[in-house]
Amino acid sequence: MMKKYIFAVIGISWIVTGIIFLNPETALNNFSVIMLIPLLITMIFQKVDQKKSEHEISILRRPFNVKSVVFACLYPVCFILTCSFLIMFFKQGVIHLPAKPVTWIITILVTVFIGLFSALGEEYGWRGYLLPNLTKQYGKRRAVTMTGLVWALYHVPTVYLLARLTGLDNPLLVCVVQAAVVFFANFAFSYCYYLSGSVIPVILYHSIWNTFNTAVLGNIYTGRAGIINGKIFLINGEGVLGLILAILALVFFWGKL
Repeated sequence: MMKKYIFAVIGISWIVTGIIFLNPETALNNFSVIMLIPLLITMIFQKVDQKKSEHEISILRRPFNVKSVVFACLYPVCFILTCSFLIMFFKQGVIHLPAKPVTWIITILVTVFIGLFSALGEEYGWRGYLLPNLTKQYGKRRAVTMTGLVWALYHVPTVYLLARLTGLDNPLLVCVVQAAVVFFANFAFSYCYYLSGSVIPVILYHSIWNTFNTAVLGNIYTGRAGIINGKIFLINGEGVLGLILAILALVFFWGKL
């Protein structure tokens, strides 16, 4: 069943991505729809499994602990701050502090809250359904590795087409590096899930990451700078620097698994 799920979620995601990007004028406004596909496919597979409808809600009702929430809040922030420190230490960027810091912070918090809904679309499938089921079959390490591969493949066409659409240099390289970051970052996301067995902290983690990374280090998909201005492909948490740190962090998370 998991093989069918993987083929379905990747295949449908790629097809929908292709359809959305047929019209470049509307693609930027509509590509976020792709984030809902794992949620929808998961709900369909749960029905096919003839599981009760309340089981779909139970994914979100599984209890979580303080440790998992603290990790979800602190780890992505510390990761981005570490990137920021290294950027400034090696003089690879310049800080442009927001003119209204309080407004900037409020915007970040509001964006995190709004981002929970889009993060739910992915995490309901990846860490809410795929990872737990693969863990039962293969154990933690193989399950996390397989989930990471699926998650990376899911991003490939969207990142590539976005990079082309927004005129970034070498979109194929951007796509490859970002996919590698997603694969290695998956170990931290999965560790967050295993801390409690609940997907709620992971949804929070995902939203904080998406928001804080783009606000501080820029948007690698569109080339829009954050408060640290530099070569986004090099300094971003989903760029070269992020890839290096994610690989180093793998040593810790692999041991925890």
